[in-house]
Amino acid sequence: MRMTLARFLTAPLTALAGIGLLASPAHSAATGYDSTTRYVAMGDSFSAGLGAFGADLDCGRGPNSYPSLWAKAHGITSFTDVTCGGAVTEDVLAEQVQGLSADTDIVTITIGGNDAAWGDKVMTCMSGDSACTTAINQAVADMPATAAKLNSTYAAIRQAAPNAEVYVLNYPMLFEESAGCSAWIVPNQFQRKEINRFGRALNQAIATSAAQAGFRYVDAQPHFAGHAVCSSQAWIHPILNLTALHPNDDGYRLGYLPALTSATG
Repeated sequence: MRMTLARFLTAPLTALAGIGLLASPAHSAATGYDSTTRYVAMGDSFSAGLGAFGADLDCGRGPNSYPSLWAKAHGITSFTDVTCGGAVTEDVLAEQVQGLSADTDIVTITIGGNDAAWGDKVMTCMSGDSACTTAINQAVADMPATAAKLNSTYAAIRQAAPNAEVYVLNYPMLFEESAGCSAWIVPNQFQRKEINRFGRALNQAIATSAAQAGFRYVDAQPHFAGHAVCSSQAWIHPILNLTALHPNDDGYRLGYLPALTSATG
C-alpha cells in the first residue's frame, strides 16, 4: 500500500492529509442474490473502507466498507475482496484482476482517483488560490489520460470476468462549498470549489469509460450531498484525521451502500 500524502485516496493522511449499460449479466438484479453469488470487490481505499471502523493496517480493508456491507445485506458468502488502499489502475491490472474468473457474477470497483493524483490537488490548492486554479485547470485538461487508463482497466475486467455484472462506483465530493466551515484547517471556499471541480471532472471520466465498457455507473454523490467536510453531519473525515478525506462509517452505510443497492436491488 502506498502510504504517501500525494495519494491521499489510498491511505491515511497523517500529515495533512445513471450512465452505463449492463453487459450480459449472469444474474439480474430482479432475481436477487444469495449465498451462491460469486462477488469480487476491486479498487482503492474508497472501495476498501479505509475510513470506516475495523479497517486493517495492510490494505485498509474492513467489515464496514461498501462491498462488505452489500455482500452481508445480500447473504453473499462467496465474497472475494481484492481492494487495497494505494491502488492505481496499474495495480488493478497487475494484481486485482487475478481475483476474477468466468464464474464471477458480480464485480464492484472504485478506481482512478490515485491515477489522477487527487491528493496532490488538495495540497496544491491549500497553498494558494492562483496555484489551485492552475493545478485544477491542468488536471482537467489531463483527464483523458486517466480515462485511457480506466478504459484499459475495464477492458481487462471484462475479459477476465466475461459473465459478470460490473458496477463502477464514483467518488463523493470532499468539501461543502458554502462560505462557512467549522472544520479546522480546511481549504477556503474558493479552493473547495476548485477541488470539487476536479472531482466532478474525474467522475465524468469514470462515467464515460464505464458506459463505453458496458458497465453500470453508480453515482454515489447524490447520497453524500450535504455531508462532505464542512457540513454539520460530515460523512467524510476532516483533514486532521488518520484517514483524512475518506468516508467514515456513515459514509459507507448511508452513502455508498444505498447508492449501490439502488443499482443492484
